[in-house]
Amino acid sequence: MLEPRIVVTSVAARGPPLPFSGWRHAPLPRCVCIRGNQRKHFTPLHAAGNVQASGIAKVLIVGAGATGACMAYRLRQILDQSIRICLWEKARGPGGRMSTNRQDFPDGRLRADMGAQYLSFDANDSACVEMATMLTENGVCQAAPHDSMSKTPERQHGRTWQHLAGVHGGVNDALKKILDESGAALEFQKRVARIDEDGGQWRVEPFARRGKPKAAAEFFDGVALAVPGRGPGGDNLNKINGSWKAKLKVTQNRQLNNVDHDARWSIALFFTADAAKTCDAFFAGNTVERSVNDEIIHMLCYQSKKTQQAGGPESHAGCVLVAHTTVEWAQANLKANGRDRRLFMQVAEHVRDVMGFKAPLKSLLRQSKVITWKQCQVTSPIAMQDSAPCLLVSKAPPLLLAGDYFTESSFGGCLKSGFAAAEELAGQFQ
Repeated sequence: MLEPRIVVTSVAARGPPLPFSGWRHAPLPRCVCIRGNQRKHFTPLHAAGNVQASGIAKVLIVGAGATGACMAYRLRQILDQSIRICLWEKARGPGGRMSTNRQDFPDGRLRADMGAQYLSFDANDSACVEMATMLTENGVCQAAPHDSMSKTPERQHGRTWQHLAGVHGGVNDALKKILDESGAALEFQKRVARIDEDGGQWRVEPFARRGKPKAAAEFFDGVALAVPGRGPGGDNLNKINGSWKAKLKVTQNRQLNNVDHDARWSIALFFTADAAKTCDAFFAGNTVERSVNDEIIHMLCYQSKKTQQAGGPESHAGCVLVAHTTVEWAQANLKANGRDRRLFMQVAEHVRDVMGFKAPLKSLLRQSKVITWKQCQVTSPIAMQDSAPCLLVSKAPPLLLAGDYFTESSFGGCLKSGFAAAEELAGQFQ
């Protein structure tokens, strides 16, 4: 992907000054976004007509996974302080399918990556390399050795592909850093119920939280949906109602319906320190992942060793394994949820047998966490005619869709879609 450059080409003679101290007396610049041989002229959003009364455009990104975080980061790069970026996430923190679970014990903390184990990207993509450099230079991530990983078909293993692990035990630290750099106003445990066009803006209504008074709807000049596409998951495009859906063309609806995902369960097992000797023997040498591929388990990851390889701290609280089930097992149990004790024990006891633990499971296990990924890896991305990595559903007011279902299920795929959506959204405020 060619990296766009933003160049100031002229200064407008009219328009309100920016309400920020460093720009207070600055006139409005006219800019051009350059990508290869393509040029797109635009005026920063405070000079556009369709903006909030303050003169600063207010946009909403829905979803704080990798796509949403990268989108916010890129919007800030392009438009600096001439845009107000709001981000709503239904969970208690950022992550999406880059979720990291944390367990605190009296003798320390343990963390486990419940989705993607690494930030994987193609080093031929300059935007990915720039992002990876930012993350590694800030001590958030570290490159993982290729011989430490399994050859799972869900992960690219080409010569130019690189993989970053979280230094402090979680890949979602990377998203926290990206969001921090974006300066977005984050609101967690806030899930979108409806999006309706209202007076040239989008009126966005959140669901009421259990035991809380219903939150008021808010108005935005632009909206970008960075949530999973349509499918069986509990939070995706199907769950967001409103007049925005009428903007989709028949062909676009058909394309969205044809996206396929696989399904898996991810089960983190937080063991006592007594389990470490068996884990070290099972994951010999540099290895932190091993493919199993039997009727229940696809892959096992030794999270504690992965963190130590990345230069992270050693915890005295014990060690962590993450088991990823096979697609077939997850599909057979698609209607179940993570609170199904029988299914949890089936997987956990199978892990015990595969690992070769001698002690009973209950004597080793301190805590556990289960996530049922009903929309996990994208197996068949959306087939757009122009192979665009995002979809502009509405120009006025702008609304876009973005996510790995336009590209591929990797950090690089999410960044590509998020960056493209940010550039498209910025271009709509000329």
